[in-house]
Amino acid sequence: MAVILIVFIIAVITYKIKHNTKIWDKTMTLASVVLLNTLYSILGGFIDLPYELSSVVTGGLSLVAFGYIVVIIWDLHKQRKTINNK
Repeated sequence: MAVILIVFIIAVITYKIKHNTKIWDKTMTLASVVLLNTLYSILGGFIDLPYELSSVVTGGLSLVAFGYIVVIIWDLHKQRKTINNK
């Protein structure tokens, strides 16, 4: 999963550079948080991390990811409303 996400992020960055658009936005932040959460979970499989630390980090990153999903959906909803009002 992490490899697929890394390849996807690289492809999106390449596309954005090629089309001269802003590289870092809400979707890139969301992808980075999900990647960080995935990599931390993989690391937890190899290293015995304390349960409390693992639950705080993965739970916190999951909440941040959920928040970004809500913000992205809300922005899309606002954009659609704006387009429909024109």
